[in-house]
Amino acid sequence: MRGRDREVRALSLTAVFCAAALVACGNPVTTPHPGDSGAGPDPVPPPVDLSRAWTKSTPGAEGFDPELLESAFANAANAVPNIRALVAVRNGHLVEEAYYGGMHRDSAFDMRSVTKTVTALLVGLASDRGLLDPEDPMTDWLSHPSRRSEHGGIRVRDLLTMTSGMQWSDEEDFGPWARSGRPVGYVLDLPIVAPPGRRFIYNTGGSHLLTVIVENAVDGSALEFAERELMGPLGIDNKRWPVMQDSVIVGGAALALRARDAAKIGQLLLQGGRSGSRQVVSRAWTATQVDRLVALGDIGYVLRDAGYGYQTWSDRQGGGEDVSAFVMWGYGGQFVWVVPDRQLVVVAQTHWRGTGDHDGRQADAVADLIVHRVIEAARPIRG
Repeated sequence: MRGRDREVRALSLTAVFCAAALVACGNPVTTPHPGDSGAGPDPVPPPVDLSRAWTKSTPGAEGFDPELLESAFANAANAVPNIRALVAVRNGHLVEEAYYGGMHRDSAFDMRSVTKTVTALLVGLASDRGLLDPEDPMTDWLSHPSRRSEHGGIRVRDLLTMTSGMQWSDEEDFGPWARSGRPVGYVLDLPIVAPPGRRFIYNTGGSHLLTVIVENAVDGSALEFAERELMGPLGIDNKRWPVMQDSVIVGGAALALRARDAAKIGQLLLQGGRSGSRQVVSRAWTATQVDRLVALGDIGYVLRDAGYGYQTWSDRQGGGEDVSAFVMWGYGGQFVWVVPDRQLVVVAQTHWRGTGDHDGRQADAVADLIVHRVIEAARPIRG
């Protein structure tokens, strides 16, 4: 995880900035507003049924510049030598896909921290069913000998927004945590270094606490819940989601998906949690999940005007100049990049093992390919 920690180091600096900003500007962590949120400018296509296979279309029919899009895909391997998959979906149609390095459309690829966004959807599904509330104290759902009185102020929502205040560094903690055999105890044993809800600290261990909370709230296991309430309704049957030593699915990484299925997760959020006529997860939850609940600004690479919602990034410049996007981002340049104003979902998967300190450069290269080649080929939607 050394390369991923370039991101973590940048975020640590941002966290310091955010802490200082609390004094000057007030708390950057905002309260979500429940209710519907617009999905983009008219005309917005009706929600596609994600339980079915993607319907294919052509670049021209979906408002792409065909030559620019073809060039982006043809030159992707030159721009990112480790790229393994690139998929573009617009207006609910599969427009272009390409696979590299021996991969193919049925290859399920470990998308690392993209997993976090899926974990947040599981929390949303449990919340929609009245099984838990994001305002619940974390300790209501975690019965563990490492639980301390100071954990009492941490809400489930604080875990979702990476503002629990618990100390964490992927560079220092991820490896020891993964090998500890105590995936809950290790996280709870770390000191609390900021008041809950006040400071952004990227915390993969905290993301795992969320799947443990789901496991404790639902009927059966978190994996069974995910398969029944999310993966099944989206027609996702080719996946791998390993468990940790506590027999709970890893909340912060390691979910392997086909690129086409990762695009379905992005499309579900773009459609406000809807798949055809079925509301899979509530629109209020998905609107909050992709909202800018924590303001981060320029984190130094990939995202230039970043925010964070429920385990999901956003960028006010992520769709190009003054065009917003929300982003599921995993180590080494795993991305599901969603641009509501273009009704566009782009998925990129890369070979990430062994990238080490080159992770940041690779992630930057993938982001550049997505924003400046694929998204730029998508003409604006006309009202």
